[in-house]
Amino acid sequence: MGSTCSACGYPPQNENIEKISENLKPEPQSEDCKTTQKKSRKRKNKKHVLRSHLADKFVEASSAVISNKKKSESDIKMIEAALSTHCILKNIDNDGKTIIIDEMKHYSIGAKEIIFEQGNPAECFFVLVVGKLEVLVNDNRVNIIKPGTGFGELALIDNCARSATVRTIDKSVLWGLDRKTFKKSIEVLNASNYSENRRFLDSVPLFQILTRKQKELIMTAMTYQLWAAGEKIIKEGDTGDSLFIIKDGQVSCTQKGIEIRQLTKGNFFGEQALLNNCVRTATITALTDTKVISIGSTTIVKVLGGNLEQVLYKNTIVMSFEKSSVFRSLTEEQLKKIIEHMKIMQYQDGETVICQGLPMGKHIWVVLKHKLRQDTILIEPFTCIGDEQLLMKDSLTFKQSYLAEGVVVTAEISKEQIEEILGGKIELVFNQNDMLPILRKVSVLRYLSKSKFQSVVRAFRIIKFNVNEVIFCQNDQGDKFYIIKSGKVDIIKDGTVVRSINIHDYFGERSILFNDTRSASAVANTEVVCWVLDRSDFLRIVDENIRKQLISRIELQDDSIVLSDLLPVKLLGKGMFGCVYLTAHKEKETQYALKTVTRQKISSFDIFDNVILERKILLQLDHCMIVKLIKTFKDNLRIYFLMEYVRGMDLFDVLTFLGKLSQKNGAFYIACLVLIIENLHEREIVYRDLKPENVMVDEEGYLKLIDFGTAKFLTGKTYTTVGTPHYMAPEVITGSGYTQTADLWSLGVMAYEFFEGVLPFGENEEEPYKIYEKVLEHKLVFKKILELKTCVKNFIFQLLSLNPINRTDGDMKTNTLFEDINWDRLLAKETPSPYKPKVNSIQNDVVRAKKLRKNLQEFISREEILDNQSSRRCFKPASANWDEEF
Repeated sequence: MGSTCSACGYPPQNENIEKISENLKPEPQSEDCKTTQKKSRKRKNKKHVLRSHLADKFVEASSAVISNKKKSESDIKMIEAALSTHCILKNIDNDGKTIIIDEMKHYSIGAKEIIFEQGNPAECFFVLVVGKLEVLVNDNRVNIIKPGTGFGELALIDNCARSATVRTIDKSVLWGLDRKTFKKSIEVLNASNYSENRRFLDSVPLFQILTRKQKELIMTAMTYQLWAAGEKIIKEGDTGDSLFIIKDGQVSCTQKGIEIRQLTKGNFFGEQALLNNCVRTATITALTDTKVISIGSTTIVKVLGGNLEQVLYKNTIVMSFEKSSVFRSLTEEQLKKIIEHMKIMQYQDGETVICQGLPMGKHIWVVLKHKLRQDTILIEPFTCIGDEQLLMKDSLTFKQSYLAEGVVVTAEISKEQIEEILGGKIELVFNQNDMLPILRKVSVLRYLSKSKFQSVVRAFRIIKFNVNEVIFCQNDQGDKFYIIKSGKVDIIKDGTVVRSINIHDYFGERSILFNDTRSASAVANTEVVCWVLDRSDFLRIVDENIRKQLISRIELQDDSIVLSDLLPVKLLGKGMFGCVYLTAHKEKETQYALKTVTRQKISSFDIFDNVILERKILLQLDHCMIVKLIKTFKDNLRIYFLMEYVRGMDLFDVLTFLGKLSQKNGAFYIACLVLIIENLHEREIVYRDLKPENVMVDEEGYLKLIDFGTAKFLTGKTYTTVGTPHYMAPEVITGSGYTQTADLWSLGVMAYEFFEGVLPFGENEEEPYKIYEKVLEHKLVFKKILELKTCVKNFIFQLLSLNPINRTDGDMKTNTLFEDINWDRLLAKETPSPYKPKVNSIQNDVVRAKKLRKNLQEFISREEILDNQSSRRCFKPASANWDEEF
């Protein structure tokens, strides 16, 4: 069914645990929806990959004598042959196979002994060398295993229950490898390759100016090539477009048959081909068997969005602007637009770049390549010229000319163009930018779309107040919001100064949404300059629908709430680690989902880090399509997560009810998911279990992502096998390491499911291994999608690419699939949704709970039942102050 525990979002330990998304929502109210749920129950019970470190440890082949016996040549060939028959193992490269074989242990076991038992967690992969084994399902023999056969390979991915028992018929000899050793070995190999490749990349001067993310993208796109001794890697006179870095081996570099030099590990050649498809000036021949890393110019264009020279120039401009006191205050989006409109110019040696007498403040130049000379002064690359003069009011001119030293390349743009791009005078835009860090903290404005936010920023004006001037009086009708640009303001209530506020503090923010009277007076303590926003201007920009959403979000986010303010209404669900309750504020009657996890469970399952990580991730997220964490609490018994209560149905049930989606409806749901994923990935969060069951459709018909038990912060690669088999990316299955692009694969699976009505891989399979086989076979068949526009098929093809680098999310919004999507209207929930779930009011439940005056702690204590499994587990002592952030 689901991927995560119904109470706290961590991976469940058996298939019968209910899931949080099922219990955070009421039952569908219509008979159609109830029927739908019954029909979909089997699909929802599909197995989730478990985390082995949370499972009880089972030792397989426990009666065997296990040793590190040396493998013979025939043993190695037998193991290699066995590996080649399994979809998960056959794709591992030679280095990986060598490590696997080296790590396998020798098992000697007698007749009629159990290798592993049906229903127990999987632990090892085996290859039978001598003897004969029988396979039993429910005590009935279904197969015989003969020498040379590998079995139990699914254990190398996860600890799911064995589907059969394997028992020896004769005395037998096997080679075996446990999951922990396998994963550690592959991870160490990949991490070592990553570090080495990163060092190689950093050694190439052309790449040194690239950002960390750009280097990561190139590393993902690198290809490996093997050349036998005597083979020519490149030939003099041929046209080339690739750079080669020697990973292992030795090569000879010759010109017209004469050896110039020899190159070994870490050396590179062909770098100029990345800047232009130039003719090779030498022949490179492998002197030994040689492994090289190849990076082509077409790959550079694909992963970086332009040829290498363009990317290098763009990076140089960015770094120059970062050093500029003027451009440093521009937003990332503003800088991007300016850079896109800058003109790249080339000047020959000695040519005049900036003429003496040219007016200052009208133009800027960035030196990209080589140097400029101003009399005896040399102007180095990464220098911005003319930026400081943009803000000058005096009309000055350049007193000396700037001349090119060598073939110089510059990026240039006029002040007029900059102001056209920014949509206003530079001075005004810079002034508005000063407000941005402050405005992003204001809860009233936090949930606006980018365009609405920018419109609000432009609506601010500057007002000056003299010393002791009254800004507003207590009990006045509030109609303005203030941010202090300079000076100090006293807040006075009933004639007493309650606090003083200074530069960049703000006050009166509720007045732009609520028609309230002022609760205190504000008086200028010094000369004060304020940015001021009028309520009428705000309401002109923000329509009634958005205003209601803002009010709802603000009322939800009540930092003053404490546990004693909460009234228990009913239990929503139980799971392996805890419970979820529907609660309501005793006075305001605002409804919340309260998730509780006992300290006993946290200790016995060793999920300290999981609980801490979940809190950190949820606190980073504040998006209308992601479930909101309000606050966390703790006491001597439990940890508490106070969450937004989402009313509606999960997307799985909605899809089952709607059937195959039209292009318009499918684009709506995919666009919502794109916004959600964009928000996560911007914060370097990988979700890792994106699927319909983890997405709610709220009462407005919009999507809401829930269950963050599998999410984590990620800046490089991770190797943990986590997710749901049908939605897992190939690189997750094979253990080769993955990044945020694994989420984009899952999005591709969901998009296919929306339009085809079935899953792309393993639709009729329930066994994880068979699903993995289908995913890795990658036979992508389109039937119903062919009836739609080509863009639908292309979009899904892109996301379901076996190469993660092709699943770029940088330009997804521009795909023609979304040609009818207005992203601002979608974010503001102004776009009509395909389906709005019917939900009953729970007000009667709240009223009943108030009458009964239920006590929250007593209610929770009655519902908590410690299951047998947790009581059998050993408790891990908690480290001091592990919960100090709760």
